[in-house]
Amino acid sequence: MSASLTASRLAIVSGKGGVGKTTVSAALALAAGHAGKRVLLVEVEQRQAIAPLFGERPIGYEERRLAPNVTALSVEPDEALVEYLYLFYGIRRVGKVLRGTKAVDFATNVAPGLRDILLIGKVKEAERRRQEGRYVYDLIVLDAPPTGRLPRFLDAPRAVTELVSSGPIRKQAQGVLDMVTDPKRCRVVLVTLPEDMPVRETVEAADALAKMSVTVGPIVINSVLPEVFSSAKLKVLARDAATPLAADAEKAGIRLTEDAVDGLARVTSMHARKTLCQRGAIAELERETSIPSLQLPYVFSPRMGRDEIDRLSAELEAQGAIG
Repeated sequence: MSASLTASRLAIVSGKGGVGKTTVSAALALAAGHAGKRVLLVEVEQRQAIAPLFGERPIGYEERRLAPNVTALSVEPDEALVEYLYLFYGIRRVGKVLRGTKAVDFATNVAPGLRDILLIGKVKEAERRRQEGRYVYDLIVLDAPPTGRLPRFLDAPRAVTELVSSGPIRKQAQGVLDMVTDPKRCRVVLVTLPEDMPVRETVEAADALAKMSVTVGPIVINSVLPEVFSSAKLKVLARDAATPLAADAEKAGIRLTEDAVDGLARVTSMHARKTLCQRGAIAELERETSIPSLQLPYVFSPRMGRDEIDRLSAELEAQGAIG
């Protein structure tokens, strides 16, 4: 499998909560935009997490430019229902009346999967949209629900086609199903951290999606710490960093107080232990899946913003992630 994140027209980015999938989605969109692709960056579930990364006001249901070649959209169920009713039944007024009421919540609770069909159905419309004989967008990046909910989110169209035998709802569901199971049109990009639990959840999600005939990959390993110690020193420093630190300081002619040695030793040992855990998690991911992976560095910053996203997008470009 190619290590390109843009091998399909739709990249569905997901991961365990807290692994940085929104950050990776934004970095991927920017990198593809830098490469000259026309990108639509989409978020669902009204999280409004993308706009702050670009220093912009919240995104709505109207597509809005965030950066050169990068347009953003927030898909909301009630707005998607209004558009759906108009496109398939030509009834815009009823849809507008429903907007903002509890009717959408009621309808989507009575018909499980309908909410997800509305959300991803809007993504499919953007993926198929053409103007003057060419696609409007070269790449759609979807900041999707976390992996705990992703299989149900992507399986919603299949469930609807099994329940509904004909009509526009079935046609819409079948169209979405055709998209998510076609590797030329869609693949899932799983984001993980180099830690035990996120890696386990990533492996489980990859297995579940493969059984649904959804293409997965590459996997993005986010927040990888730099390795500053040799392999030979790592285990020693993880157990006890104070003795070698004091010895190295004396050899270099540096006088350190006992408190200074203790403080440096705590930080050194913690970094060594984290590095060993990181190595183990990455090895487990490679052992349990045959999916190519990319690595993004840990960003030492109190908050993520445009500068940090620019740096990560440059890393993706340098690793050949934009085909």
